[in-house]
Amino acid sequence: MTISYSDSFSMLMLRWRGSLWKAVLKDLIIFYIFYYIIMAFQWYLLDEKQKEYFTGWIKWCEYGASYIPLSFLLGFFVAVIVARWWEQFNWISWPDKMMMTLAVCLPGEENMPVRQTIARWSSLQAAIAWSGISVRTLKRFPTENHLVDSGLMTKEEYDLYTGTEAPHGKWFLPTIWILNLIKATYKQGRIDSVQLDIIMRQVYAYRDGFAMLFVYDWIKIPLVYTQVVAIATYGYFVICVIGRQPKLDIKSMEKEISILFPIFTTFQMCFYLGWLKVGQFLMNPFGEDDDDFELNYILDRNTFIAHMIASDVADQCPKVAEETVKHLTELPHTRASFKIMDVIPKSHLSSFKLSDDQMQLIKPDDLTPAQMEQRQQRLKLGGFVRAVDATRRSMTGGRKQHSEEIIEEEELRNMKR
Repeated sequence: MTISYSDSFSMLMLRWRGSLWKAVLKDLIIFYIFYYIIMAFQWYLLDEKQKEYFTGWIKWCEYGASYIPLSFLLGFFVAVIVARWWEQFNWISWPDKMMMTLAVCLPGEENMPVRQTIARWSSLQAAIAWSGISVRTLKRFPTENHLVDSGLMTKEEYDLYTGTEAPHGKWFLPTIWILNLIKATYKQGRIDSVQLDIIMRQVYAYRDGFAMLFVYDWIKIPLVYTQVVAIATYGYFVICVIGRQPKLDIKSMEKEISILFPIFTTFQMCFYLGWLKVGQFLMNPFGEDDDDFELNYILDRNTFIAHMIASDVADQCPKVAEETVKHLTELPHTRASFKIMDVIPKSHLSSFKLSDDQMQLIKPDDLTPAQMEQRQQRLKLGGFVRAVDATRRSMTGGRKQHSEEIIEEEELRNMKR
């Protein structure tokens, strides 16, 4: 299920489900086992000359690990995966707007059976479509008989559905039933052409979510890139099993400090492997991992909301409380919320002020002769600048035309030759 958290930073570090520790623990244990096996082999089975030779292997592996651009590969890979993961969530279909539109266009008790039927078919559409992409939903509705037993599908609808031959899938049949029912209400005169168009748009938008999820399930991240990232990450730490070994020969121990626990390599494994696990977990968000989408809950929620809008609240409307509307100008606070009242945003020029003298309007009669002369000179200078610009543009256009004539004459001479 999707992990929700709002604890403090220190408490988040202690959580297990969906955590970094759960993701990388097995890989860390395997790394430590091989790391200390090689260390014991070096410590107990090699003589001094062989330890010097093995130190050369350690330096070679340490130097070779720097050639793997692991940060670049993982960063781009995870960025693509996370963007794709969030886009898939945004394409999950919610029937709220469609049912609200139906409640407006088909109001009243006489239209309630139509609204309730469309609400049930919308949930049937989701159950059928999501069973093709989600393991959770498929386990809930493994066959069409389970749809009948759950009440989402009648026996007549079961016969229609199973009797339809569709080699490319028939998950969209409930949407066709919704459209045909709306078409029947239009022919009966319950809705006009404008309302028909509005309802059809909402039905199409509801259907598009299922279609896009099928596309995401079909078109995966290119396999070659997934393999490159996995091989680069695990290959890097295979090299580190030797490259991060302590140098146990006498010459190295005289110059360097030999630490028997790979501290910084452990940090790297937590970061890089955690990064890789994020991509692996989010690549298919409709599985059973900790951070996969809970489509069964969404289906339950959508079924309840669609039925409620179709039945209980379709025509619900409180009376207009005029007195409350007139006097409601400010909302009260509790003592807890008053302590953290938000600061009212202000413009950055809210404190800018001019003196009274600077805010006085200037009239022509108030200008001194010197100020009038200065104003006239500014006006003349502006006119002169505009005249110079106009002359420059005209001269540029003339030179351009003259150049074009010269080019045409040269082309005629070449043709004569």
